[in-house]
Amino acid sequence: MSKGKKALSQDQKQKREAQNFNRKICNIFSSMGFSSIPVANVHFTLGFRDIELDSLYIFENIWLICEETCHKNTEKIRGHIRGKKETFQCIHDNFSQFHEFLCKKFPDKINLFKKYDVDRIKFSILYISKYEFVVSSDDSERYSECYIVQPKILGYFGWLAQNIKYSARNELFRYLGIRSCDIGSSRSFSDSAKFRAPILYPKSATGLKNGVGVVSFLMPAGELLNTCYVLRKDNWEESIFLYQRLICKEKIKKIRSFLLQGRTSFYNNVIVSLPSTVRIFNEKNEVLDINRVDSFSEKCTLEIPLEINSIGVIDGQHRIYAHYEGPNQNEEKIIGTLRSNLHLLVTGLLFPNKMPEGEKVRIQSQIFLDINSNAKPVPQNILLHIKRLNLPLDSESIAQRVLEKLNQRNPFINCFQINELDIGKIKTASIIKFALKHLVTIKPTEGKKSLYSYWQGEKTELENNNDEMLEEYIDFCCETLSQYFSAIKSRFHDQWNNKDSKLLSVIAINAFVIAFTRHINISEPKDYDFYKKLFDSWEFSFRKEQFFYTSSQYRRLSTVILKEAFKLKEEELEIV
Repeated sequence: MSKGKKALSQDQKQKREAQNFNRKICNIFSSMGFSSIPVANVHFTLGFRDIELDSLYIFENIWLICEETCHKNTEKIRGHIRGKKETFQCIHDNFSQFHEFLCKKFPDKINLFKKYDVDRIKFSILYISKYEFVVSSDDSERYSECYIVQPKILGYFGWLAQNIKYSARNELFRYLGIRSCDIGSSRSFSDSAKFRAPILYPKSATGLKNGVGVVSFLMPAGELLNTCYVLRKDNWEESIFLYQRLICKEKIKKIRSFLLQGRTSFYNNVIVSLPSTVRIFNEKNEVLDINRVDSFSEKCTLEIPLEINSIGVIDGQHRIYAHYEGPNQNEEKIIGTLRSNLHLLVTGLLFPNKMPEGEKVRIQSQIFLDINSNAKPVPQNILLHIKRLNLPLDSESIAQRVLEKLNQRNPFINCFQINELDIGKIKTASIIKFALKHLVTIKPTEGKKSLYSYWQGEKTELENNNDEMLEEYIDFCCETLSQYFSAIKSRFHDQWNNKDSKLLSVIAINAFVIAFTRHINISEPKDYDFYKKLFDSWEFSFRKEQFFYTSSQYRRLSTVILKEAFKLKEEELEIV
């Protein structure tokens, strides 16, 4: 009879977890074309401090110095990064010494280390956490020496690296604030490319307003690949001006297969937004104002700076990224040639320099929606996001922003699926559409109230699209709901994150929100202590085997909450 495997000790489990996490990070950066330097468990001295790092990755003169953690508790993570702060500062202050040590320690990597003068090396310090934790504005300022990489950010770069290999580097460079002029030797990149015979569209032919110009031209796939970026909703950016979906793995595969087999370009155009640094010259080499073109013109030259992450892709990201650079040499023999020789037909939008960023993205997102509405159905979360860009005061737009902020504070920290890569978290579309929008709307149904009825801010300014006032109202909604749901969590603490409980199901959350919305029609919102007192005396089970409500019974469950927890009488229930 064979003996079973010996159970691992806690220390062994933690060590294995750390090794697996390190391997995952290594796979991501290696897939992007970075070389890994085995610095783990190597001790050295910088200044007067002993230093130990987890990993180091190098591409040309770009160095990624990484510290990793598998702590689950936010306070432990904060303690860990606090302890590493001096290490980060030490590397900043003594980089030449750090470089010299590596040259001596790893002589087999000397060509990699000394390919560039030490003054030309651009290094970034990344603190990478396996588990999500709350990063306050104070934390960001306190640890400004490093980039704090949360799991969803790492997951995003992992997804890109898995799908477009080396070409994912540019997105990483955008995250790190690295420009073309920072990469390689100072003369590795030409300043700009010129494209002959573009087609300029007169304003009357486009239907676009606000001085937006349109130009079409042919551009080598490789140059477009190296200069483009996509405003993907589920990426690393903390911005509301994001609207596109993640790259689809299968779509990239199919298009790349088409390129490998057919070795031909695409006949349909990709749509992009061009940077303000683009210039158009007429036959006399004079700069041409596109908004003064009153007929189609083909005798001109378009000059585009070849700067990474400067051309925004509105439609066609899969056709562009299918030309990605990768490690498969058999593919690269074909694709590498195609990247240089095949040209993509590009239609570019030129925005007025003074146009606000929000207005530019609203125009782009509407074009994206118009193009894709008849193709693969656009996911609900993308539709909601585009709606938010175009109609920021719409009830669903406000509800979406409230939910995203709730996800950053107690009791819902990181509970909601804000990102497509957030697997297994609470889905948000139904919460927004069927419950939350009625609570936060600035235009409640006649005879009804919403939180807007109780907000004491400048309503006239908000209704005139004052972003600051809208942000204040969203904060008010978040604070009110945070106190309400914190009381619920306190009462049902053992069921809050229990996999056998339906407390954090969309059904239960919607019912609680609807109950709250109905209650504020007869009484103003209260504080945490008020709701805690209500729920502490309420007996109810959210365990799966005892929870019989369905998605069509939000209101029915809300009535139970109002009747049993809020102690509303029948006549009160009838009017709410």
